[in-house]
Amino acid sequence: MAGLGGNVGANLYLRAQMAGGQVLGGQTVTPWFFTDSSTGTGYGFGGDRAFPGSVLEFIEGQPSTLTFDNMSPMDHTIHLHGLDVDQANDGVPQTSFPVGGMQSFTYSFTAPHAGTYMYHCHVDTVLHLVRGMHGTVIVRPPDASTNKAWDGGPIFDEEVLWHLSTYDTSWANLTTSGPQTVRMKPDAFLLNGLETKDARKDVCSRIEFGAAQTAYLRLTNTSYQWARVNLGGNAFQVVATDGRPLAVPYSARQIELGPGERYDLLLQGFPVGKSLGRVEYLDHFGKVLGTVKTRIVVV
Repeated sequence: MAGLGGNVGANLYLRAQMAGGQVLGGQTVTPWFFTDSSTGTGYGFGGDRAFPGSVLEFIEGQPSTLTFDNMSPMDHTIHLHGLDVDQANDGVPQTSFPVGGMQSFTYSFTAPHAGTYMYHCHVDTVLHLVRGMHGTVIVRPPDASTNKAWDGGPIFDEEVLWHLSTYDTSWANLTTSGPQTVRMKPDAFLLNGLETKDARKDVCSRIEFGAAQTAYLRLTNTSYQWARVNLGGNAFQVVATDGRPLAVPYSARQIELGPGERYDLLLQGFPVGKSLGRVEYLDHFGKVLGTVKTRIVVV
């Protein structure tokens, strides 16, 4: 979608909630999620779903704040994964502190190099991450442009975010990790919080651009599985990883992301027509555990 419509600025807001219901793996679960709504009625990604959390957009070099209201009964934090922040603002409870239920804290930092990052709760991460407490961070170039990857980087016509995650419905009613969370067996495989039936028609997930245009695809993997991405067999350019441009971009027809990794892809010269974009989630031996698909439309 052109312009990701995230929460943009130097002083942003997130609220933690544990409410509502969403069908995943054939089961209705109660999401734990982050929303940029201060009213208590909003959702996270796209404003219409809890998984993943709201997209946060900062501007490179700007002093920034993120005010966090924990409106749940449990401790949570916001860990800005990949951003260079000091220990007090890193959101790791063991080295900073948790934000208790019904309490608030304002994280302060300077937005780093333009690129793709992520955030997640770092309290009992094993469980909180899976239950939905994660999202993507985008840092825009110093001029705040939304059609340029970084200062001096690629220019694009269309921007799409694929936030990858999985869910284990046997964990859906757990409140703490333990012996039952030693091994995750995912049964819901998600793209921007949706399984294939909904992801195929989702405006936030579909890649659509003109044959003479360039699309920019940001990939964020918050699953505990490796993820293999294929764009209908079309070749693409890998131009950045983990918030930094590659010294030498390279061409590929598929790419694998480990847990916590981010990659930025440049899509050019795709043939006119429709195809399927595919994300395969893999076990440690490379076996496909599950797949999610969406549409790629070139006109």
